[in-house]
Amino acid sequence: MVLALALLTGCGSRLSQDELIALNPGTASVVAPDAPAAEPADVVGAPVPASGAAAAVDPAVAAPTSSAAPAGGTVGGAAPTPTPGTGGARTAADRTAPAAPKTDNQPITICSVSEMGGPAGAAIAQGVNGLQAWVGDVNSRGGVHGHRIRLIVRDSNSDPNVALSHVRACVENDGAVALVGGMATLTAAGYRSYLESKRVPSIGGDCGTYVYNSSPVFFNQCAAPETSVWAIAQEAAKAGTANKKFAFLYCQEASACANGRRWMVDDGFARRNGLDLAYAKQFSLTQLDFTSECTAMKAAGVTVVSAIVDPSGLQRMGQSCARQGFNPVWVQLYASVYADTATKPGLGNIRLQMPTMPFCCLTGKDAQNAAFQRYLTSFERYGGLRAPGPAVPLGWTSGVLFERFLDEVAKVSPTVTSAALLQAADGIKKETLGGLVPAINLTAGEKTPDSGCWFVMEARNGGPFGAPDGLRLTCRPR
Repeated sequence: MVLALALLTGCGSRLSQDELIALNPGTASVVAPDAPAAEPADVVGAPVPASGAAAAVDPAVAAPTSSAAPAGGTVGGAAPTPTPGTGGARTAADRTAPAAPKTDNQPITICSVSEMGGPAGAAIAQGVNGLQAWVGDVNSRGGVHGHRIRLIVRDSNSDPNVALSHVRACVENDGAVALVGGMATLTAAGYRSYLESKRVPSIGGDCGTYVYNSSPVFFNQCAAPETSVWAIAQEAAKAGTANKKFAFLYCQEASACANGRRWMVDDGFARRNGLDLAYAKQFSLTQLDFTSECTAMKAAGVTVVSAIVDPSGLQRMGQSCARQGFNPVWVQLYASVYADTATKPGLGNIRLQMPTMPFCCLTGKDAQNAAFQRYLTSFERYGGLRAPGPAVPLGWTSGVLFERFLDEVAKVSPTVTSAALLQAADGIKKETLGGLVPAINLTAGEKTPDSGCWFVMEARNGGPFGAPDGLRLTCRPR
């Protein structure tokens, strides 16, 4: 069954889905051409049954041959000057290998097993479109070191058992050498043991679960979840409100919520950042009204709130609080908002933790960053009909990180295998993908260390999100 995607908020003059597919058959997700322009709450993926997968198009026709790089060539052409902040590594747009890379010019199959539906889907599904844009970009240039990319997307519907079935199919039936860019906050734990037993890497992802930093076959491009919760407290302390009275709301359905509560409350992240934790409350993701919580926070003099919640739930919170005349500053994780969340009642002021680069709105020198420009251009052409939202950079940077793994493989082997990719981790040091992620330092056979850093976005008074710090990282104390 073909995976259908309805994407986030639209703007600009983008190609239709039929045109995108014709120009970029290297993308796996075939988008329903008549899909309506959905409201953000309608961002869903048509569930793929356990035996099904998104259509994967022959990568041999993924791009016009006139645009292909020469066999064994690098992607993107010119300028061999490294981008500042890459830790010595060059982005795909400006890397040249010291020696001719080894390649057998064979296509590579990768899979993204992602939560397009279910409780997590609305928050992170668009990350798949970021990955799709990366595939379109590299295939339009002839692939990576002569390898075109065949991407298969499978929807777990946020079910760990379905996710495991899909991962098995990817590895055993489709010949995938790696999982790349899995948007799998609720399901990654379900297939971790399988990947470890098969020695198949998972590269990049949504950064929302401890699994990404606790397995030697998972390679993460973001800080660990514990740092993300620390970031909420640190950014709340800098929110500039009249006092430091802080409220923390956390769901009851997921382990991420329980961990958030442990770190913020039990381990004192709020207190250690100078916040007065005036209110903490557990709630259900199915809860429709938050009048009692909003009334209690207002009575406690709270000025800053953070909630571990999905985007629709956050909007219900904002509506309930607005009816009570309570309009705090919200400090949120990226997966709890849509691109237009700040336009909704009660949510006009949001400070947002981004584990990778901001999804839009850079200005000045940062706006000219070559790696960021590549992202914008590629998403415009290959990402779909909608403007990028907070999850898109997670998928994009997953693809670019996989590209770095391929660079390392090409130094020693013409053939890309799972084993070669696992060993390639040793070559990824101080890697920022051109300034788009905190520095990545990997070692084969070891867990991905926590970078301890993040980016910041902000919306004020109901206006659009901006990036006040640009590509400058904020880090927790060491």
